[in-house]
Amino acid sequence: MKHLFTMLASFAALFSLVSCSKDYISPEEFFKGGYKVAKTAIHTRSDEYEDTETSFQRIAVYRKSDMDGQSWFVASSGGKMVYDMFMMSIYFDSIDRMKVGETLKPSRFMFSFFASSTSDATTYTYGGKISLADKGDDYVILHFDKVSVSCSFGDYVTDGYLYCPLFDKYEVESGASPASGAGGE
Repeated sequence: MKHLFTMLASFAALFSLVSCSKDYISPEEFFKGGYKVAKTAIHTRSDEYEDTETSFQRIAVYRKSDMDGQSWFVASSGGKMVYDMFMMSIYFDSIDRMKVGETLKPSRFMFSFFASSTSDATTYTYGGKISLADKGDDYVILHFDKVSVSCSFGDYVTDGYLYCPLFDKYEVESGASPASGAGGE
């Protein structure tokens, strides 16, 4: 009888842990600080630069892109040095057809240092996983699960949740940059 009670207590504890976890978060939960905001850890390959951590400053997701049926995520960091001034661009299946908890399946991925004058400061491959944590009419929350890239400057790992304003489509405006969030409808 004692063994049965121990098993039932174990199942109850396991059930309560599983039932408390969820594949989505709301913007309210996100902004209350209960979730780890995405940061990028930088491990440089040169003694000239120091290891550091930064975050994306300009972020946008566009429902429609220049590729049919594809949405576009674009973000750039707020760095001041060539090795911490980067952008990430991802084309993926339409955000409107994605369900919360689903993993993004990029058709194109780019991580680039736009202040660099060398071509080896751009990569088109990454490790880790990006999933849709939540979405609404004017936002999406992406979960970066140890998304890693490597290039001539070093190794970069983005981990945590990223709140992204959601726009209909990117429209080129005078003086607007894609990662500024400007140009959305």
